[in-house]
Amino acid sequence: DKAIDTYNRALVIYEEKLGLDHIDTAVTHMSIAIVLMYQEKYDEAMEKYNNVLPIYETEYGRDSVNMARLLGNMAGTLYNQGNYEDAMEKYQSCLAIEEKLLGMEHQSTVDTRHNIAILQDEINTK
Repeated sequence: DKAIDTYNRALVIYEEKLGLDHIDTAVTHMSIAIVLMYQEKYDEAMEKYNNVLPIYETEYGRDSVNMARLLGNMAGTLYNQGNYEDAMEKYQSCLAIEEKLLGMEHQSTVDTRHNIAILQDEINTK
């Protein structure tokens, strides 16, 4: 896939020039993960998200909008894998950050609540 190839070339450069723990390296991992998720390559996407997690924690802290976005993306991927328990955990963490930083009425917060409701419905019908 051309997008993945392009991102991987960029990733190699970032890792060589900036290091494995640089934020630009993390952003590239995140971009690759999103493409992989849409390609339904969920295990590979989660591997990339897990590469991003410690870098985001260091750069932005645990309570940041960027961390919430990452947790939400991870939750969506886990949901698509059918891993509902872990997805719920990530969505709940994402929601807590969004409510704290963005407020109860922010669209991202509302969207996360909606995703939790869909997931809860899915869990209840099993």
